[in-house]
Amino acid sequence: MKQKKLSKSVERNHPKTTVIGVSAMVIGNIESDSLVIIDGGIEGDVFAPEALINGLVNGNIKVSQKVEVAKNSRITGDLVYKTVIIHEGARIFGKLLHQDGQD
Repeated sequence: MKQKKLSKSVERNHPKTTVIGVSAMVIGNIESDSLVIIDGGIEGDVFAPEALINGLVNGNIKVSQKVEVAKNSRITGDLVYKTVIIHEGARIFGKLLHQDGQD
């Protein structure tokens, strides 16, 4: 599968980036203190400062900063964010919950 560059701010090659590859499926939650990129799938919740969703998520996503949802993404769960980018064609089955800077 050809990787599409989505946002200019996404640093896929940063050493602290957590990447779930196209052929991977994670069962369980992901907690990270850096960018999380999901190209494959996850059955669980995601907690991170930033996330790029380019696959399937069956769980809630909570980011303290920015989340980008690609056009082929499918999220079944709530999305909590400070800043969100949703590409045309993305599917979200859950609530979009904006959080301001006050946790």
